[in-house]
Amino acid sequence: MRIQTIRLCFAAGILLLFLASVFPVAGQNKVAAETRRDKEKRIAKDPWADREDEIDSIARWDFGLNLGAYFADKYPANFYNGTPGNVNNVNYVMANRYWYQEIKNLLGASDTVLVSGYPLDMKYKVAFTGGIFIRFNFNRKNGIFLEANYTQLKAGDIITFEVDPPPYPTFQDIRSESLAGKEGRVLISLGYQRSFPLPSKVYLFLQAGGMMCYTQVRKSVLVVEGHEYNLVNVYGTQGYIPNTNAQTYNINQNAFGFGVLAGAGAGFPLTNLFGLEPGFSAQYYPVNLQGYPGFSLSFAATLRVLLGVGHMR
Repeated sequence: MRIQTIRLCFAAGILLLFLASVFPVAGQNKVAAETRRDKEKRIAKDPWADREDEIDSIARWDFGLNLGAYFADKYPANFYNGTPGNVNNVNYVMANRYWYQEIKNLLGASDTVLVSGYPLDMKYKVAFTGGIFIRFNFNRKNGIFLEANYTQLKAGDIITFEVDPPPYPTFQDIRSESLAGKEGRVLISLGYQRSFPLPSKVYLFLQAGGMMCYTQVRKSVLVVEGHEYNLVNVYGTQGYIPNTNAQTYNINQNAFGFGVLAGAGAGFPLTNLFGLEPGFSAQYYPVNLQGYPGFSLSFAATLRVLLGVGHMR
């Protein structure tokens, strides 16, 4: 009897130890499973969940389109002002006797037409800019980006002519006509972005990097009473002769410049894969058109439409 009691007590002890070990483990597994499910749901809802242990475990590619306005510095715009020191100048037109006679007729001159004033402070108009963007985010706060944007700039101002200048001081017959230029710029930038997450999903960011600008002159003309005269010498040494099959040459006036950029903005993730980044950037580079080699500061205000692809590492 005594031996049976001892055996029963021993068996009961073994059973209690087994139950004590099984139930806590099951409870811990249940809690762990619930924690994993909660984490997976949170990450699926917000891939940039702001837990410290997740910040460095999420890599993400962002692809986007840039749309905005470009504010080009005015310094290279004087390339189109027609002054004698420029490669494209008004003297080239006025020195051709056929064009000169046409201009005299257009202005109603009976004797002489002279240039009395050039625009010396030409400016570019605010232009539309658009392009493509790609960024690899190492984590929520750090990434590198590459973008290529295009903008077409226009410059215009007034040139004045004096018609039949009198031999003695008196009333001058001054006519105002136009000078116009058009160019295309391709801007390619490579840089680093640092983001600053806010308590909400919104984040602020700073950008910096290097850039290259390719510029191509599309148009440089003198406009007299609605008639355009090309300031680019496409006829070479033979010059323009009306009513002939004079040979013309394809003149490419283009240039490369390298510089730096800095920018800032804010990010608005709208869904797991889609977001918007309005921003502002400053670009310091030389356009390098002939006669205008200096660096100048231009600005861009853009809205970036992003499509992101994230994955866990």
